[in-house]
Amino acid sequence: MALGAAAVPRVNMVFALVCQDYLNRKEREATNGDFTPIRLVLGADNPECEIPEIGARAATFTLYMNIITGILSAITSPRLGQYSDRMGRRMFLILGSFGACLCEVTLILCLKYPDYFSYWFLLLASAFEGIVGAFTLILALVHSYASDCTSFAKRSSAFSLFHGFLFLGIAIGPAIGGFAIEKTDDIAVVFYGVIGVHAVFISYILFVLPESLSKEKMELANEKFAEERRKSAGSVSWLQSAMGVVNVFKPLNVLWPEEGGNLTKIRTNMILLAAIDFVMFGVGFGSITVILLYSKVEFHWTTKFASYFTSFVNASRVIGLFVILPLLTRFFRKKPRPGDPVGGCDNLDTLIIRGALSMEVLGTLFFVVARDSPLFMAGGIIASFGGLGSPTIQSSLTKHSPSEKTGQLLGVIALLHSLARVIGPTAFNGIYSKTAKTYPQSVFVVLVVLFIIAWLGAWFITPYVAVDGVGDEAVERLFAEERGELDESEPLVGRN
Repeated sequence: MALGAAAVPRVNMVFALVCQDYLNRKEREATNGDFTPIRLVLGADNPECEIPEIGARAATFTLYMNIITGILSAITSPRLGQYSDRMGRRMFLILGSFGACLCEVTLILCLKYPDYFSYWFLLLASAFEGIVGAFTLILALVHSYASDCTSFAKRSSAFSLFHGFLFLGIAIGPAIGGFAIEKTDDIAVVFYGVIGVHAVFISYILFVLPESLSKEKMELANEKFAEERRKSAGSVSWLQSAMGVVNVFKPLNVLWPEEGGNLTKIRTNMILLAAIDFVMFGVGFGSITVILLYSKVEFHWTTKFASYFTSFVNASRVIGLFVILPLLTRFFRKKPRPGDPVGGCDNLDTLIIRGALSMEVLGTLFFVVARDSPLFMAGGIIASFGGLGSPTIQSSLTKHSPSEKTGQLLGVIALLHSLARVIGPTAFNGIYSKTAKTYPQSVFVVLVVLFIIAWLGAWFITPYVAVDGVGDEAVERLFAEERGELDESEPLVGRN
């Protein structure tokens, strides 16, 4: 909700600060009274700023911010995720939220004291956000926490609820932020509110939320980490070790297990699942601006109408995540019997992933052929049900890997999401800008092709393969529950 509430005010604030700097520079360069000084009201509508030069500067600066956040987050997310396997989830959830608070404080300083803090200080805010892994790491840690506390059968439903609340917050957040600005006539109130939300979240983690990992689990993760360090100590030079710290792609080796049976199928599954998730997140994050720009130019949508479209799409996505996916899990996922395979994707997981990608393909095809608003909106609503894929993919990934590597694995997903935050908008905005005058639907054709490739890849996922031992604990617990042998006095969180 805080993310949604601050999204539009943050864009408007960056635009206004860049505009004020541009006008100040024009004033300094002017001679003989050729330029009339203009003092903007930051956060308000300033018609003086609505010129191409300022729009281009603001877009470029926003790209710088995204690149800094994305690169730093890509470096730190998998490592912090790995640390959480060895030291617990709570500490790093607090760290991520504290970094977000520092980011908001920097934004407020630039907004309130623009004469002392140039808008270039906003790059420092992006650095704070990126160093602690940004929002993508917090989401990965929340999913890791859920993985620690849920069985394989219930994991996709838990992930679905997290994603549902995320999109619900994104849907209602802008309305709350807009209402607060309207009542106070101060854009900074939104950023104060975001800091307050993070303070409540940190307090909840400190004083209420129990640790999801038991001491035994953390000790096991530390032992395996130490063993891996010992194996590589003699074969890696100090220079290679130092380079590995900043090597963005080194953590991806968690998708390439080295021990156990069925390694080819396991590796294929994990790489395909990660790649499909990368495509879905990259398209979802990177196409938002293009969709809004396209609809404004082609259908002349107002800001109000575009907001309605966004609300309808998010509402459909929330329905899918809150209702459809849990119902599918409840009625179509069978409980395993003794001797049944459990680790890895099951048949329902693969069916949901393929179905979600089919919805994405169909909805995006509507974007290509739509020549009026109703058909375009229908495409957005259909594509929104592709949101069922992401929680299913992420929960499926955790079923392929040992529990002591869950944080590391989901940290790698955060890494891929961070890269997608940079690559997606850059690529899709670039395609649209180059083809807007000739065939503006070109960018949607590219999206259709990407989704079709991902859909084809989903057919090569093999159910019920995983690293040796994965799923054994879940099966033992399930059968113990059925036999009435489970100690109910033992707490759920921190067990295992």
